[in-house]
Amino acid sequence: WRPSNCTGTQFKQLSPQLRSKLKISWPDVEGGNDTRFWEMEWNKHGTCSEESLNQMQYFQRSFAMWRSHNITEILKNASIVPHPTKTWKYSDIVSPIQTAIKRTPLLRCKRDKAHPNIQ
Repeated sequence: WRPSNCTGTQFKQLSPQLRSKLKISWPDVEGGNDTRFWEMEWNKHGTCSEESLNQMQYFQRSFAMWRSHNITEILKNASIVPHPTKTWKYSDIVSPIQTAIKRTPLLRCKRDKAHPNIQ
């Protein structure tokens, strides 16, 4: 659970350096508009952190968390890598992440529009 919809400072443009980091660590994988996505995240959740983190610190913290828990590496170490035919159960993916970060992740699947028939 994350606090949401707090009142606080509205989103301000991020520095080019921070934007380039967030494009790697926290992109908008659904809509493709990173800036709009970050603005929505800040306005919905980040404003709730303003007692301890300003907007720049909030996004810097998200980048630091991404760096400290490299999910791609965690999955690779569990032999879970992109494959043209192999699939994994949800629990197969959650388990190594949970072991590494000591928390239970909540994952959402996004269908590949190029392969609509793959479940």
